[in-house]
Amino acid sequence: MLTPDFRLLFESIPGLYLVLDPKLTIIAVSEAYLSATKTVRSEILGRWLFDVFPDNPSDPSATGVSNLRDSLEAVLREKTQNAMAVQKYDIRLPESEGGHFIAKYWSPVNSPVFDSAGNTIYIIHRVEDVTEFVELKNLENQKSQITKELLSKTASMESEIYHRAQEVQKANKLLLQANEELSRREKELQQLYERLHEMNQLKSQFFANVSHELRTPLTLILAPLRKLMAKESIGETYRSDFQVMERNAQTLLKHVNDLLDISKVEAGKMNVDYAEVDVSKLLQRIASHFDSVAVERSILFDVDTSGQLFAELDPAKVERIFLNLISNAFKFAPVGGKVSCSAKKLGDVAMVQVSDNGPGVPEKLREAIFERFRQVNEGDSRSFGGTGLGLAIAKEFAELHYGRIHVEENPGGGALFQLSLPLKAPASVTLVTGDENEISQGTLLGTLHEFRRYQTDERSDLENTNLPSALVVEDNPEMREYIFDTLKNEFNVTMAVNGKEGLEKAIQIVPDVLITDIMMPVMSGDIMVREIRKISELDRMPILLLSAKSDDDLRIKLLQEGGQDYVLKPFLQEELLARVRNFAILKKVQEDLEQSNREMEAFSYSISHDLRSPIRGIEGLGKILLEDYSNVLDEEGRKMMSVIVSTAMHMARLVDDLLSFHKVTKLTVNFQEIDTSNLVDEVLTNLKSEYVGGKYRVEIGDLPRIYGDSTTIRQVWMNLLSNAFKYSSKKETPEIRIGCKSENGENEFFVKDNGAGFNPEYVDRLFKVFQRLHSINEFDGTGVGLAIVARIVGRHGGKVRAESAVDQGATFYFSLPKVK
Repeated sequence: MLTPDFRLLFESIPGLYLVLDPKLTIIAVSEAYLSATKTVRSEILGRWLFDVFPDNPSDPSATGVSNLRDSLEAVLREKTQNAMAVQKYDIRLPESEGGHFIAKYWSPVNSPVFDSAGNTIYIIHRVEDVTEFVELKNLENQKSQITKELLSKTASMESEIYHRAQEVQKANKLLLQANEELSRREKELQQLYERLHEMNQLKSQFFANVSHELRTPLTLILAPLRKLMAKESIGETYRSDFQVMERNAQTLLKHVNDLLDISKVEAGKMNVDYAEVDVSKLLQRIASHFDSVAVERSILFDVDTSGQLFAELDPAKVERIFLNLISNAFKFAPVGGKVSCSAKKLGDVAMVQVSDNGPGVPEKLREAIFERFRQVNEGDSRSFGGTGLGLAIAKEFAELHYGRIHVEENPGGGALFQLSLPLKAPASVTLVTGDENEISQGTLLGTLHEFRRYQTDERSDLENTNLPSALVVEDNPEMREYIFDTLKNEFNVTMAVNGKEGLEKAIQIVPDVLITDIMMPVMSGDIMVREIRKISELDRMPILLLSAKSDDDLRIKLLQEGGQDYVLKPFLQEELLARVRNFAILKKVQEDLEQSNREMEAFSYSISHDLRSPIRGIEGLGKILLEDYSNVLDEEGRKMMSVIVSTAMHMARLVDDLLSFHKVTKLTVNFQEIDTSNLVDEVLTNLKSEYVGGKYRVEIGDLPRIYGDSTTIRQVWMNLLSNAFKYSSKKETPEIRIGCKSENGENEFFVKDNGAGFNPEYVDRLFKVFQRLHSINEFDGTGVGLAIVARIVGRHGGKVRAESAVDQGATFYFSLPKVK
């Protein structure tokens, strides 16, 4: 087998590559590089890089040489890859082509190559010629946005293509998994269909059982309440409370009756008791109960019946249909709107119409709204309350009479419901005689009581500048009253009756805490919370969610979407007050902390912009003077310049460390499983290459895997181990031990050295910014590294501590969570 000619392979590679030694002498070059730079291999090998590629002398602003030199020096100094921004670096044409310079743009990356001892022996200089793209950008600057985006992404095109390829590969894998999952789902689908019928039967039986069980205790609640309210000796305060209890019990009874009726229909146990009735009279009787609702909401209510309209129907069920249709119209008609009802004979059917000028029903939902538990707006985002059974019951009762009900667009805007019922009962039916069987009073009163939920709260918001503010968003007036009475002595309470009004008032007043229900008309509580969290001014406002739904998944979802706490109804006044009070206190503390953080950030930015540039300038200029004019300066001058450069470098490190310290606070921590042993090995490899002259003895114990952020945890190990190397460097035989103790559910790691140590009386100062226990003449440093360690470990929920004695070494401990 032939041995590959690696030199030939390198020189033939299509990429633009140049290999340098640490003195920046050219020792290898690819053919593609020679072609791109108009050079000849024999004429450039063995020469200093910048002799071959000087700056264009006719361009006084040229920075190609200085920028490339800085990058190469950074590679040698830091022993890491350095990717440069796109550079303008002109090249000289051969004499045969004129010998002048032509403009060229490059995207360079400089990478170190190490020997077995970790020393840098080569630098690979790779470039991409992006001249055409840059010139295209300059020439076509006014063209389409697509061209601009293409030009701006040119430098990262190669990595982007690779990334896209990885995404495609991942997508293909996911597609294969999805196909396998689809096949499995198809097999399960048949089983689900087989169980569907059984589940529907069980559901109907369950509703029937629950309804029967609830009606008895509700009856035993309502009867004593009515007796108590009939007594003249009952005070107005107690009478008002009893009325609240009665109204809510009637509403609950109405929902129970709905469930019982729908379960009877599903089970085929709902009987139709036909009698000869006047449809016009039934419609007028049901409509009369809504007169007060029309007045309260300034709704024009028109009932049009032309004389008597006799038909053979079940009067209780027909009244129930009318009640549900008229109730539905009033729910959706706006304040000051219009609701109309009419009944007339049309051939052999009685035609009843109920219309409103509300939002109407979208065409795609005109069948769906008659399904059980379905509303125009699904779930908690619905526009109005209720169980979603009203229209389903109306449809079922109409079909029990062999009639039909449907909805269409009202000519005047809104919804128009049309009900057609046969005038004659089936031939086999015997008519019932005697008094008409009227609709259940529980259902009627419960339906009417629901309209109190849509009344606007007319209470004047109280204000005391010495109290924190609370916004209460709740559609039920009695629940609003209850919450108001709970909070009024300690908070300025503002009320809102739905999520839309709540959002508007939250933007207006920016309360210290918001308390909101979930299921509300117009806009639900969860939608309101999501909208609030989009507004930066309200992003930190504490939100307490109230709900009667004891659903863990819903609770977790709402907390993830922006809520801070979740309280189930019913709740105690003391519990609600305590939770709201704690949130108000927390909000005040957060505001104070944010103010301090803003001041600290302003200080950090000042350091970044006002100090870094002049410091880097001093450092860079000093280095140039030492390199270019050392023969001009005497020994004292060179010594002073060295002091200036080293001091500037120390100041630069100090500024960088301070900025790193503040960045840690704002850094997003991405938790993942970390192989601690590998991480420590990588850090030690870097440090050993820096402390080449010392005979360090490093002992590493068992290091368990942890759960944390790999980037910041690496910084913890780097800071602690570099300290151990530094402070033990003056020992004849520096010793460093690394290990871990696992107890009390935590991993406590430690780094121990036999170095200079410190006075244990000052241990509390170590983890604070700028606190040093040794002079800079003894050991270099900025006094920030351990503060960064403490902050990172704290972000992971851990703690730091240290033990030491003077000249007896030091041990630093930090705890991190175990892998779950």
